Amino acid sequence: MISETLPKFIQCRNVIFLYYYIKMQFHDGVYTVLMTPFHNDGTIDFESYANLIHKQIESTITGLVVLGTTSESPTLDADEKIRLVQFVHEFIKTTGKKLVVGIGGNNTFETINFGRAVSSYCDSMMVTVPHYNKPSQEGIYRHFSTICSDEGIKHKPIILYNIPSRTGVNMTTRTIKRICEHNSNVCAIKEASGSINQVMEIISECNIKVFSGDDSMTIPITSVGGCGTISVLGNICPDIITRVFENCRKNHYDVARELYKTVYDLVQVLFIESNPTPGKLILNLMNIFQTSRVRLPLTAVTNENRSIIESAYRNFVKSAHLTESKKIKN
Repeated sequence: MISETLPKFIQCRNVIFLYYYIKMQFHDGVYTVLMTPFHNDGTIDFESYANLIHKQIESTITGLVVLGTTSESPTLDADEKIRLVQFVHEFIKTTGKKLVVGIGGNNTFETINFGRAVSSYCDSMMVTVPHYNKPSQEGIYRHFSTICSDEGIKHKPIILYNIPSRTGVNMTTRTIKRICEHNSNVCAIKEASGSINQVMEIISECNIKVFSGDDSMTIPITSVGGCGTISVLGNICPDIITRVFENCRKNHYDVARELYKTVYDLVQVLFIESNPTPGKLILNLMNIFQTSRVRLPLTAVTNENRSIIESAYRNFVKSAHLTESKKIKN
């Protein structure tokens, strides 16, 4: 508590500092990047979306991410994006779950405009390294700094997203450090370069939390100081990937490895074709989604891969049932 003997203006400044310090925190944990269900006619299926959100609310995950690539955001129009954000906001606003919105994008000023539009509905915003443009490191720095310093956005915590496999360019540790040093609202990075060396560099040199951008990297990244995972697997089994992370944080790596083994095959088939196509098929098998439909240019899984996915899901269900039975007997 601030001492009552301090001058009023110092008390005021300390309260303001504390307020912004708390407000700009990005909580450790697992965040599920929500898949977007569609009816057979291609329109958004909000009933199925509610099923998925309800599953997340009942789980131990920290929060939800709307409008990631897993959400098929490139094929959603501006109105659909706003409706999805508002829907999730209304659904979870009293639950304690955090809402992160992916705002883009390879057009800096369109990203800013969209960020302003969703600012009042989210706890944090995620901004991706521009795709297709392949900007220089200076261009990446200016892109993020222009967005983060905008009057309508600078009051929100920002999580950077580095995924070279999709953007065609890797954001270097030096660039990340520059962005962090000049933008106090940058709190975290979703790091999906696949390089543990780069993760360790970021943790060592940048004042920023690092989150794994791949479920399969949860254990390695947490072992070197990572703070959580931005998860695809969380759509299907949020509690398991959360327990993997939590056991890592407690240095119970033997338990974390055993837990991860139960979902290893599932993680592999989630990327047997372009994400989120396999995951939507599994959500359909779970009766969470009414269809497994994706929008072009994505297409339904091949018959061969469908059999592999269904087999992996059946084995997962069987394994989960056996594990639960053992718990009951014990």
